Amino acid sequence: MVNYYNDNWKSAGEVTHEGRLGVIDIGSNSVRLVVYDAIKRTPLPIFNEKIFCGLGKGLAITGRLNPEAVVITENCIKRFLALVHIMDVVELQIIATAAVRDAIDGAEFVERLERKFRINISVISGKKEAQLAAAGIFSSIHNAEGLAGDLGGGSIELIALKDGNYTSQTTLPIGPLRLLDISKGDKSKMAKLIQESLQAEKWLAPTKTFYAIGGSFRALARIQMANEKYPLEIVHHYTIKTPVMKKLIREITNATPAQIEKMNGVSSKRVEALIPAALVMEKILEITTPQEVVFSAYGIREGYLFEKLSPYLRNEDPLIASCTDLASQNGRVTGYAKELFHWMSPLFEQEQEEEHRLRFAACIVSEVAWRIHPEYSAGWSFSRIMQSSMVGLSHHERIALALALYHRHQYKFKSVSPTLSLLSDKEKAWAKLVGTLANLAFLLSGAMSGNLENVPLGIAKEGVSIAFIGEAKDLQSDTICKKIDNVQEAFKQYGKALK
Repeated sequence: MVNYYNDNWKSAGEVTHEGRLGVIDIGSNSVRLVVYDAIKRTPLPIFNEKIFCGLGKGLAITGRLNPEAVVITENCIKRFLALVHIMDVVELQIIATAAVRDAIDGAEFVERLERKFRINISVISGKKEAQLAAAGIFSSIHNAEGLAGDLGGGSIELIALKDGNYTSQTTLPIGPLRLLDISKGDKSKMAKLIQESLQAEKWLAPTKTFYAIGGSFRALARIQMANEKYPLEIVHHYTIKTPVMKKLIREITNATPAQIEKMNGVSSKRVEALIPAALVMEKILEITTPQEVVFSAYGIREGYLFEKLSPYLRNEDPLIASCTDLASQNGRVTGYAKELFHWMSPLFEQEQEEEHRLRFAACIVSEVAWRIHPEYSAGWSFSRIMQSSMVGLSHHERIALALALYHRHQYKFKSVSPTLSLLSDKEKAWAKLVGTLANLAFLLSGAMSGNLENVPLGIAKEGVSIAFIGEAKDLQSDTICKKIDNVQEAFKQYGKALK
């Protein structure tokens, strides 16, 4: 188990690039600008705009970029460059993928843009695109292992992930736009093209998890979220069991475009691409038989930033880095988090690795609401974690972390959140115990380092024991006794939930 209370965690918030960085991604279907606050382990996207251009529409037939889309893209680049200037971006990277890479006039298109706007555009290879997609997964999902697929308009990049690296990869010309062009909308022809492309990749094998990247895949996720009235509106790390995913695929592939357009969660600009995207997903699931599909909002843009980090920072836990960054924004990064984590550890001897790291994350952000009015601090803390752009945690972990922060300020949960329905009794009990301990620790230490060692926790026959050593005896009061009773009750509930 990782020792999270050593001093190495402090580097998680290290910034390796002072100033904003922008990435313009010229894809087959859309062009997107994302501006990040800095180059660091968990860069914060402070601006994100996408424009559907359709550069790759008709490419499979004509071999050339869509003429109308070329004009739209040029105007889009003009606007994005103006924004980059206004936002004081100090470094700009412009990348182009499958459509520009494969088109006869792709080089001419790039040269014209470079000359007109005095910019440099990197047309990345399919191999590099796959590597960046893998890096995007590693940057945002803890211990990712399985198969990742980045579906763009013109191609899909498939990458096998294991032990923090990629072992095999390929790029295949079966993006939705290309499939629609070649098949003219014939679903059976699309399915045959997909099947032939995937079967040629002999390295594809059964895997536990398929990581789905790309806008068309995320559109599938949004439909399922709407179908089940999923209470958390975050696509990144949304997980669907394979049988449920297959049922959704059948629903979409058997529907007409008009029926798809009426489905909840569907953008009108994604309707045309949904059937080929669903067919690609279906064939991948048939060949690799994963247990689950995990959707990712992080891809080649985040992968590009991730590759700019030092190897040391790339190895940092993304959740710990996210929490460190969040805490630093509120001016509360001190040694107290490490001390709090160590202080409460005797009550968590049976915890698994994932609970271990999540508890340390809770300790890092335990005082994130210190500037908030006490009447609102519990609800604010819950919302802050739920709505944060932090990465490296599943949806269950996000909700459990938010609930722990709520209990840091309020013992009884007074509000009703539909997201709590996603948690098990064990996860709720864990969150209550962690938050209640953080509340007691604050009253014993004022969130200042060097004090909790004088009030050590332990486990006795009657439950939780706490000693008051030396001057710490003066900290005892009726309020402290009540808080200790809360800890005792929370500890008993946690113990029952473990059985």
